[in-house]
Amino acid sequence: MSIRTVFFDLDATLWPPHSVALPAFHQVLKELAQPVPGDEVLLGTLGYPTEEIWQQLMPNATPELQQQANALMGKTELALLEQGRAQTFPGVSATLQRLHDAGLVLCILSNCDSVYLQAVPDALDIGHYFNERFCAGDYPGLTKSEILRQVLPRFRQPAAMVGDRWHDIEAGRDNGLLTIGCAFGLGEEQESLEADYRIHDFRELEQLLLGLISANAGTIE
Repeated sequence: MSIRTVFFDLDATLWPPHSVALPAFHQVLKELAQPVPGDEVLLGTLGYPTEEIWQQLMPNATPELQQQANALMGKTELALLEQGRAQTFPGVSATLQRLHDAGLVLCILSNCDSVYLQAVPDALDIGHYFNERFCAGDYPGLTKSEILRQVLPRFRQPAAMVGDRWHDIEAGRDNGLLTIGCAFGLGEEQESLEADYRIHDFRELEQLLLGLISANAGTIE
């Protein structure tokens, strides 16, 4: 299998969102006079669609208050990003550069909203590596698997899905993609057990994907 296109999850796959998400969660919940769960609970919500995050963290709040929390969260995170708090996992930029140079088409597929999708990769200085960015905010009511099904025909295949949460592995498997679980992310170990491959460092992705290309070099059309 010679991979032509790679879809990446964003949070806890390309970067550790802790430095931005945790202070933003604390600030938003305190400002809205809501209980503040422990950091482990807060980080456990990352990777879910935004409406599900606030349903988990504010189950007794009205939909209007949950929407207010989401909007405030977005503004708070953007302010923190502008302070330069965002950093990628080690080796992300160099790995993306080599994959790009090898001719792979790189895309982001995230459960975030559109503002966040544009802000974070650019703040990390990796946005220019991606041909396309897709997010749940632009496809209301659709799961990550359903979004991928809609956009996949636009890209050369075979394709791969890289992510740390079960949403990512499920999306890839549902659509016949090679799945790569990021064991260094926020997902529990069992979330990526069904992935075709698991990596413990982002830099392993280069050898894995380019190795597949080399192994199939004689069959590339």
